[in-house]
Amino acid sequence: MHRVGIIGLGKMGMPIARNLMERGFAVIGYRRHDSPELIAAGGTVAASPAEVAAQADVLLSIVPDAQAVEEIVCGEVGTLTTLKAGTVHIEMSTIDIKQKSRIRDAARCKGGDLLDCPISGSPGMVAPRLATTFASGELASVEAVRPVLDAISGPWVYTGAFGTGARMKYIANMLLAVHTAAAAEAMVLARRSGLDLELVQQTIDNSIGASAIWKQRGPVMRERTWSPAPGPINTLRPILEQIEDCVAGVGLPVPVFTAAKTVFDKAVAAGWGELDIACVHDQVSGESALGRRESS
Repeated sequence: MHRVGIIGLGKMGMPIARNLMERGFAVIGYRRHDSPELIAAGGTVAASPAEVAAQADVLLSIVPDAQAVEEIVCGEVGTLTTLKAGTVHIEMSTIDIKQKSRIRDAARCKGGDLLDCPISGSPGMVAPRLATTFASGELASVEAVRPVLDAISGPWVYTGAFGTGARMKYIANMLLAVHTAAAAEAMVLARRSGLDLELVQQTIDNSIGASAIWKQRGPVMRERTWSPAPGPINTLRPILEQIEDCVAGVGLPVPVFTAAKTVFDKAVAAGWGELDIACVHDQVSGESALGRRESS
């Protein structure tokens, strides 16, 4: 197992590719746009997903939505056209699990297998190996690609049957949304109360009220610098909609999550989708995030 084919070399895929190469894997990559970064890092660029599958021992994909996953796997030049029997495809996109299941079944018909392995963490967490991968699917397939999972980025956990990886990410992102909205309200309250915001940050960082989001996004909210965005709202929002479907499917009332999602929905309606999730601070405060886009 030396050649890993990566489809999707964006903010998450490219640092994953670098991590793999640093661990001794050869990487063949495909992106709809040019990818000089991969060549510069020592990888090989393929002309299509089919060309990636023809050369790789293991496949990995991380793309924006279900349509993209369908196209790269089942399309005219998709991986299924050249898939070698026994190839395991690590699919890391966060999409509706029913759609991903159908794509997995298509891969199995060709003699391969596809795993549901979403990754939890911002792009900035991938390179230093701080992101977590939730691997789900056939255990034998997971074990077959264990060295690749070890190399992707930080810790990974086997969550069980196919689809449990996505559901685990729903839990993580439900908390992400709630914690971000709560941190925004707390920062606005501190600001309007006339408190020293740096002192507030330092004090809460070491208190029972702290969260990873407070520590990471609190300084961003304090300075109101939303761009460039390590985690844009447009990336999070489709996952929030999947969470809505999931909780509706189990009949669970989630008033706190619903309130938090409303804050993000309003931010998107205001045209802030490309800004960092921390900009919901301005949804709470009534300010315009568009007036403070760039980091100083």
